[in-house]
Amino acid sequence: MKVLEGVTVIDFTQAYSGPFCTMQLADFGARVIKIERRGLGDQSREWTPINDKGESGYYAAINRGKESISLDISKPEGAEIIKRLVKDADIVVENFKVGTLDKMGLGYEELKKVNPEIIFASISGYGQNGPWSSLAAYDNVIQAMCGMMEMTGFAEDVPTKIGPAIGDNFTGLTMALAITMAYFHKLQTGKGQRLDVAMMDCLFGIMESPIMYKELLNEEISRCGNTDPTLFPYDVYPCKDGYFSVGVAAGSKSEWERFCNAIEMPELLQEEKYSTNESRVALYDELTPKILPFFASKTKAELNDIFLACNLPCSPVNTIPELMEHPQLKARNMLIPVTDDGVGDYLAMGNPMIMSETPAVIEKGAPAMGCDTEKVLLEAGYTADEIAAFVQNEIC
Repeated sequence: MKVLEGVTVIDFTQAYSGPFCTMQLADFGARVIKIERRGLGDQSREWTPINDKGESGYYAAINRGKESISLDISKPEGAEIIKRLVKDADIVVENFKVGTLDKMGLGYEELKKVNPEIIFASISGYGQNGPWSSLAAYDNVIQAMCGMMEMTGFAEDVPTKIGPAIGDNFTGLTMALAITMAYFHKLQTGKGQRLDVAMMDCLFGIMESPIMYKELLNEEISRCGNTDPTLFPYDVYPCKDGYFSVGVAAGSKSEWERFCNAIEMPELLQEEKYSTNESRVALYDELTPKILPFFASKTKAELNDIFLACNLPCSPVNTIPELMEHPQLKARNMLIPVTDDGVGDYLAMGNPMIMSETPAVIEKGAPAMGCDTEKVLLEAGYTADEIAAFVQNEIC
């Protein structure tokens, strides 16, 4: 049995953060009924990459394992359909602009009248309260807002966005965790609750070093490229065919010795001024030019063999094609073949939560827009004639 089998989720989410959250629930067996805007659908259906049939790989990647119904919830009949579905559901997830569902009579206060045990989960840019709560946000905006962009890149260059949409992704994961804890509470007490997870809060919560430096030492630290202001060596170095990353733990004399021997410079060990991590950090500009030639003379594969043989943390900076062929990812089942009605057969990213008794099970791709409307409404007690009238009146 899948760990969330029997759990029903009404999913109003679109774009990335919300669908990524509900995908986690679907991977572990929850029934996720995706509510899509009639005639429009999830906005990510239009996001690249788009195949020759006009189907979005982006949409497919974060909506696998769900069902889709097409519905105009702004109309009274559409709102009533939602209430009937919520009556027998466990969880509602939404990432609309704050207050949108309240205006439609489908907010938490109304839906808990229909189902007092409902867990109502809201993802937003800035949260359900506060002076910025009504503002819309995307990942790049939140990275700028929370200081993450200020901390990313090189000191002499412009602040830089982290490549993947970490604000969306991490917020979705955080909400999935909040939902599972709320569901556990519901099992114990029979009580539902309102969940409020904001992108800004999530990214601020992982800023660690700059916040602690300011709080404890009243020091401001900023972006420093691929280095760490407290460690040396800890950097990305150019080599014959790309770049290579290696690090040595602070205070580890043995790792520093292994590093010096690996780069064929044991003479560095005789220099008292390089003997501590703190002194090496202070002498970064002096030491780095000395070790660069070794890296420049080797390929990524050669460097990997050298540093692994010395038991030092290291990695080539992998290109995406190299990453897709990585044996560790394959061993961990992090690339899974999926058949999707829209984009066809492709390799999906696996779920990183490895559980021995209740693993994630990825059985199907993302749903076509509205493909499950009739089935879901029939299960909810509507007749075929009523459903036909909904279609005629442009409710679904």
